[in-house]
Amino acid sequence: MLNRYEFEVLCYVERENKTTYSIRQLSDTLCISGTTIMKSLESLKDQGLITSESGTLSITKQGLAALEPYRVKRAIILAAGFGSRMMPATADRPKPMVRINGVRIIDTLLDALIAVGIKDITIIGGYKFNKLKELEEKYPFVKLIENVNYASTNNISSALLSFDALHDGCYFCEADLYITNPQVITKYQYASNILGSYSMETDDWSFKMDNGYLINYQKGNTYCYNYYGISYWTPEDCEKLKKDFAEVYYHAEGGTDVFWEFVPFVLRKENYNVEIRPCKKQDIMEVDNYYELAQLDPSYR
Repeated sequence: MLNRYEFEVLCYVERENKTTYSIRQLSDTLCISGTTIMKSLESLKDQGLITSESGTLSITKQGLAALEPYRVKRAIILAAGFGSRMMPATADRPKPMVRINGVRIIDTLLDALIAVGIKDITIIGGYKFNKLKELEEKYPFVKLIENVNYASTNNISSALLSFDALHDGCYFCEADLYITNPQVITKYQYASNILGSYSMETDDWSFKMDNGYLINYQKGNTYCYNYYGISYWTPEDCEKLKKDFAEVYYHAEGGTDVFWEFVPFVLRKENYNVEIRPCKKQDIMEVDNYYELAQLDPSYR
């Protein structure tokens, strides 16, 4: 079992294999002190997980084996909503199938998942569900599930349909994010987390951090992190989510009208310790309405 610092260093070496870099570079990139970086490197060398020759670090077969328990093998994508603010672009297709400069929004997420070896992908659709079947030509391995209740419930009903895939650790993603930096999807994960970009002030959905974990999920905040709907859940938390999603949906007042993220971040927050995985605002484009779409793609003007 790797400790957290060893994990971060070993992931970096795996990603940048056979590259020469200094302790300062590692420290700046990983946001870990130079002293801890040096201790982690020595520990990884002693365990035979990395080798070092003339400052060049390489991962060994034993190192790859040590990372394997942390490899993410599956992803769930929620894609059932109307996308009403994107009309008329969504008149005949769900929002994730809208093209921006020739590329479908959902393709940017699917391609990022595939780039790190994830092909066990379940997509929960609803509005214009048959249009999602066009994905099977490019991505024949995806599993499509139809949410027939999408119009009368919130996206927690799609979360309920994901239970067969929600196990052993997985990404849980919203489908309407245009990924401009595919490296926001990583091959390995250590703890449950969600992407967030730092903001001094926002009127959008956001959260703060306390002792390393997410708190204060709400709309509008200061000195906070903007919410992005790409999260990872450990095997243990996947099982908790299934239990809590079902309890809220079937037994809580107004449970059918809940956003999925309200369950772990608000209604059952005592059951989870979720980290914030920082990203930059330019890594992901959230296209909320037709005006923003037309600004990005002149063909809609």
